[in-house]
Amino acid sequence: MLAPGLIGGSLLRALRERCPETSLTAWARRPEAVEELRREPGLVDLASTDVDEAVAGADCLVLAMPTGHMASVVSRMGPFPAGSQVLVTDVGSVKAPVVREIGPLVRERGGVFIGSHPMAGSEKKGLAFASADLFEGAPIVLTPGEEGSALLPRLEAFWTRLGGVVSHLSPGRHDELVAGISHLPHLVAAALARSVLAWEPGAVRLSGGGFRDTTRVAGGPEEMWADILNDNREAVSRRLAAYLEELGAWKEALDTLDRDRLRDLLSEARELRATLPPPAPAKAPGT
Repeated sequence: MLAPGLIGGSLLRALRERCPETSLTAWARRPEAVEELRREPGLVDLASTDVDEAVAGADCLVLAMPTGHMASVVSRMGPFPAGSQVLVTDVGSVKAPVVREIGPLVRERGGVFIGSHPMAGSEKKGLAFASADLFEGAPIVLTPGEEGSALLPRLEAFWTRLGGVVSHLSPGRHDELVAGISHLPHLVAAALARSVLAWEPGAVRLSGGGFRDTTRVAGGPEEMWADILNDNREAVSRRLAAYLEELGAWKEALDTLDRDRLRDLLSEARELRATLPPPAPAKAPGT
């Protein structure tokens, strides 16, 4: 595991719980993060700030870090042992730039790269908020190419054993879809928080669950989300343009006092919202 924050830490905890026989090693950039890993009894077999020490002997590597840092970390790795069939994957929210940049770097070292995106997470960050159940029932999107087809069953089994529901998409198609269901919602939540709370800070005292739920994801780490929005800027920009057009229809209905149109828009939204699958059931404590 390379750079175990919320997602990487959750992977470590899930693997330790569900695959106790697996040897787990972790790399972290900061010595403080390494010490945090070591303080949790039995979580990892080895934690280090030395990339080569952390990856030595591994047959599967997970890049659990912001996409902008992946290339520099992989570039610091030495060649993998000949014939070792090292599988490298990631947990990034954007796939096309990662596959384009990281795939060749992994191939140069004798490994195979297949992109992964677990559609799971939180606005929180860090190992302290990591959960072994984070991937239970979560959609896991893999973006395999022809090169990685032989190792694809291994990666599918990896995510399935952690409770994920695996599907395949091309990198480009993945980025187009998540621009709408993940990246645009974060941008909208952040814009809503700025628009309302910067306009009238006192409104926070009156806010209820609706405003908190709608803006929850705006509490996510800005460095990570700036990278995500930048990496997927073309697809996000297209979805943002469509969203602004949709908002224009709502504004027109308000400005023209068209109550019937407002009712129709609300009804359509409610019906579309009802097509969402239910969330995965929470795991009972102690099970």
